[in-house]
Amino acid sequence: ALPVAGAQAGGLPPQSTAQWGLFAGLLIVNLALIGVTTHFSEQQEERSSARAAAIVELERANAALRRALDENAALHTQLLLQAREAGIADERRRLAAEIHDTLAQGLTGIIAQLQVVASTDDPAVARRHADRAADLARHSLGEARRSVQNLAPAGLAEDGLPQALRKTVDGWSERQGLRAEFTLTGEPEQLHGEVAATLLRILQEALSNVARHASASRVGVTLSFMGDEVTLDVRDDGRGFDPAALPPRTRNGGFGLDGMRARAERIAGSVVVESEAGQGTAVSTRVPLVRHER
Repeated sequence: ALPVAGAQAGGLPPQSTAQWGLFAGLLIVNLALIGVTTHFSEQQEERSSARAAAIVELERANAALRRALDENAALHTQLLLQAREAGIADERRRLAAEIHDTLAQGLTGIIAQLQVVASTDDPAVARRHADRAADLARHSLGEARRSVQNLAPAGLAEDGLPQALRKTVDGWSERQGLRAEFTLTGEPEQLHGEVAATLLRILQEALSNVARHASASRVGVTLSFMGDEVTLDVRDDGRGFDPAALPPRTRNGGFGLDGMRARAERIAGSVVVESEAGQGTAVSTRVPLVRHER
């Protein structure tokens, strides 16, 4: 700053008080300029260092996010594989329970009626029990067909989940002679096969419960795609019940509400039941939206 001030003052030593004042003023100005320049340079270096540190931190955060997403995808895949394996075991237990509760009992009843027919000499009695045996046979045949239909959700591959649910609701409505409506909300997406199969199974079980226990005249089924979740709501206007009064496990091993909850929980979902005597029942299933693997 001193040589610069001297050059600006004419390059010669000051000869008077005025020249000394000019020299001092120029020196102060140059010192100030140097200070300001140095300050801004330091600030620029600090900002550059801060930006570099921020970029490094952002890259670390992005790397951590990628690892978390990869781990999450791997966990989802593992969870769905476990759900598939558990689902196979559940289907075997469910089928065994249905055979015992429907087909085996139906055949036992038919045999009992035919034994009466064989042991009586009264044609009217024989006819009455033969008719009962025929009714039991028709009922057992219907139960067998229903069990076969529930074995494999073949419609999912051809129709996708919304259409498969709609067909399930329409078919159930026709068989039961009850009014049932299906509603789709949100933008549908192609779901992972295990998620779609789980929702279809839960709907089948919920409708089966309505037919067996609800004494309903109307059922509404709603499938909703909501961001990162999918919900399935089944509501009826039947007689309702007190959920708290249910035993912890049903005699057939829990293929009703317990079974639905177990299915949902295996894919990180949940089932909530709301019901009250005389007010109908609502079964709400919520599962994560896991997209179909392409």
